[in-house]
Amino acid sequence: MTTRYRSLTLLAEVLFVGLLVCVASVFVVTALAAAAAGSVLVTELAAEARTPTVRRFARLFRAAVADPVAVLAPVGLLVVGAVDVVAVLGGLPGGRVFGAVLGLVLAALLAAGLRGAADWRPGRHWPAVLAAAGREATLDWRGSLGLVVAIVVVAVVVGQAPAFVVVAPGLLVLAAVAVGAR
Repeated sequence: MTTRYRSLTLLAEVLFVGLLVCVASVFVVTALAAAAAGSVLVTELAAEARTPTVRRFARLFRAAVADPVAVLAPVGLLVVGAVDVVAVLGGLPGGRVFGAVLGLVLAALLAAGLRGAADWRPGRHWPAVLAAAGREATLDWRGSLGLVVAIVVVAVVVGQAPAFVVVAPGLLVLAAVAVGAR
């Protein structure tokens, strides 16, 4: 296969993984497990040239969502984010500054979650994976900053063209895997 066609194949497979992650993330609380399953597929694709399949994704997703922390972590992030938004919109003194700081904190937490999803493998427990991802997010601040920028760019693109919401998760998974591999 020529380099040109291999690049197109890689693009198509990453978009396919993005579609799988998007479908599995419909119930927002499963987003972490879906990103973890997608990151395993992207890692296998990059390292072993293994083509992602729906069956493999489903197996990985079931393994990832089996640990309750994979569901509770996104719920916790949603609750904290919702409370913060309500506080800022409710007229909190200094709300603009507070809102900007909260936005950065939530983006950093999302970046740490993406790092955790990229590091997860079947058989690993989520509390240990997320704790290691949190430490790695602070030690490798350049990679974390790259993930925050990727999150912002994807949010802007999806805000401007909502049809990209279908493939956006695959791009974030690819970014997380790339940051972890460097």
